[in-house]
Amino acid sequence: MRKQNRFFAGGITIAFLVLSLLIVSSCKKDKDSTPAPTINVSSNPTLGEFLVDSVGNTLYVFSPDVKGTSVCYGNCEVAWPVFYTANIRLGGGLKAADFGTITRTDGSKQTTFKGWPLYYYQQDAAAGDVKGEKVGNVWFVAKSYSLMVARQGTDLYLTTLDGKTLYIFTPDGNNTSNCSGQCIQNWPPFYQETVAAPSTVLSTDFQTITRADGTKQTTYKGKPLYYFVNDSQRGDIKGSGANNVWYLANP
Repeated sequence: MRKQNRFFAGGITIAFLVLSLLIVSSCKKDKDSTPAPTINVSSNPTLGEFLVDSVGNTLYVFSPDVKGTSVCYGNCEVAWPVFYTANIRLGGGLKAADFGTITRTDGSKQTTFKGWPLYYYQQDAAAGDVKGEKVGNVWFVAKSYSLMVARQGTDLYLTTLDGKTLYIFTPDGNNTSNCSGQCIQNWPPFYQETVAAPSTVLSTDFQTITRADGTKQTTYKGKPLYYFVNDSQRGDIKGSGANNVWYLANP
């Protein structure tokens, strides 16, 4: 009888071990079969974190695309191939709400990040290459900037990442705003506690001032920054040249 009990107990132990191995194997298989992110985050000491594709190729944004549509075609598109993924799977703590898809004029699709169409750079030969950074001062690695450099025609200017144009007021003094009352109703102050801009813009050129009413405002090279209430669409620059005193904030 004792022999049988030992055999029975041993059988249970073996069965338990086999079951455990099957569970571990199944979990490992499930883990290994999880699809890799199609958009991820990489970094380097100079640029910090930026977006890459599933195999680590760098993704870029283009300043003239400020309105949320691509203006890169022909030779431009050859040098800067469009990035598109039908199945957006995100890594690196990225948020699904920040990504979208547009249809280009040729009918093809392109993935966007916070409204900016995404591209590769033809001369990036290996994962992690960032040779497209600052090309023409209008190409930048795609990342969560708080301010972007936008271009329309020959105008190069600062905008928020969601395409809201920033302006300066020529009557302002150095790090002093002279816009109040009705002026401030039409030209709301811009303020961000921390400014993260593309590499062509120096972070040291931004400061914070306290206005007469106690609110804060960001300045760029000593000039307070403003929005314009009549800029209702992404990329609008309706305030440029207004009354010959309001101008785009040029980097």
